[in-house]
Amino acid sequence: MKKLLTMKNVMIAIAFAVFLLFIKDHLDIVWGLISGIMTILTPFFIGFLIAYILNFPYKFFYNKAFKKLGQKHKFFAGFKKPLSILCTYLIAAAVLTAIILIVVPQIITNIVGLAQNMPEYLKTGYNYIDGFYEWINSVFHTNFSLDSTVQQAQQEITKLFSGQSLASTADATKNVLGFLSNVITNTASGLYTTVMSIIISIYFLASKEELCRQMKRLAVAFIPIKYLPKVYEIVDITDTKCGRFLVGDILDSALIGLLTFIIMTIFQLPYAALIGVLIGVANIVPFFGPYIGGIPSAIILLLVDPMYMVWFIVIIFILQQIDGNILKPKIIGNQLGISSFWVLFSVIVGGALFGVIGFVLGTPIYAVIYTLVGKKVRNNIDSKGKIAQEALDFEVLNYAKIAAEQKAIREAKEREQRDKLKKIIGLNRDSDEDEEEVDGDAEKSDESENKKN
Repeated sequence: MKKLLTMKNVMIAIAFAVFLLFIKDHLDIVWGLISGIMTILTPFFIGFLIAYILNFPYKFFYNKAFKKLGQKHKFFAGFKKPLSILCTYLIAAAVLTAIILIVVPQIITNIVGLAQNMPEYLKTGYNYIDGFYEWINSVFHTNFSLDSTVQQAQQEITKLFSGQSLASTADATKNVLGFLSNVITNTASGLYTTVMSIIISIYFLASKEELCRQMKRLAVAFIPIKYLPKVYEIVDITDTKCGRFLVGDILDSALIGLLTFIIMTIFQLPYAALIGVLIGVANIVPFFGPYIGGIPSAIILLLVDPMYMVWFIVIIFILQQIDGNILKPKIIGNQLGISSFWVLFSVIVGGALFGVIGFVLGTPIYAVIYTLVGKKVRNNIDSKGKIAQEALDFEVLNYAKIAAEQKAIREAKEREQRDKLKKIIGLNRDSDEDEEEVDGDAEKSDESENKKN
């Protein structure tokens, strides 16, 4: 206690309390500062993600394709890394260009066609809902009306775009100019972030060995040695559970989106490109991904033709079975090691706390925490020995048997300790008696010698 109440510790506690109070009173300034820092570091985060994903093809070129480069002539050994990086980014650029040239025009065509046919689709949807209302009224003898719902929606839309929202033409012009300014600013910012992220990813990939070495030196310099094995373990588990799962999930989702597009094109279903991209992007989200992408797509096809929706549901069902049982185990493997319940839990909690990023990263991050906590639990159980294993083997509801077994174990241990104590006491007594006999014999010998003298 005296060591804790030193002047240094007291001053640190007071300074920390003042710092927390400052943050509380100036939360908007602190949050703005954090947002500014995150905006500056965004290209580095995106660049690191790009480099991490492209590291897999880079390792193929570096370790396989150009493995023998420079073995005979050391002059060419220096070209091994630049050539590997160049081939990696050329392939990535070729794939991205193919997607832009092949898929994007079809997506634009699908969106334009969907927008042109939307009035007819809305009319079809209105007829479906009206028929559903009539069925409810006839079966349950109610008086629901679709017209009142539509009228209320029309009133809300009219209020939104009426003079109540835009007081004058000048205000409308000002809003339009502000909107265009925001679009131009965001486009320029996005273009700058994209270009800088690609450049930074090249530097990350080219100097990853040196960066890893620097990070390791910092860890060894500032982290106590006894904590280093745990830090290395956390980094390794995060790379396995989170990073590799994310990369594999992206590849798997892209493959599912491509298969959806190809099969829908073969069966001549409309909006194949748009729905394929929607299915592929949504499939990144664990558990809910197929529903997030499948339900809106099914609704669109229902408005076109109910039979299209039926065929689409059959196709998606078969693809999800193939993905869950064949493709995903081959691409990702059992990287997570958690049950479906915890996948659902992590997706819901991650999405509620962090939005879209939480939906995507919630499951792998939870898998890291689950693995670390599970290992700690196993170590604690092993450290308690046989009694902990016996406690695990007990029937949970048979509490009387558990109490009796625990009492018997305690009594056995107490008897064992008493026996040991008795043996120790007995040995001490025997040694005391031997010492007394020796002392007596010594005294007798001394007396006899004195008499002789």
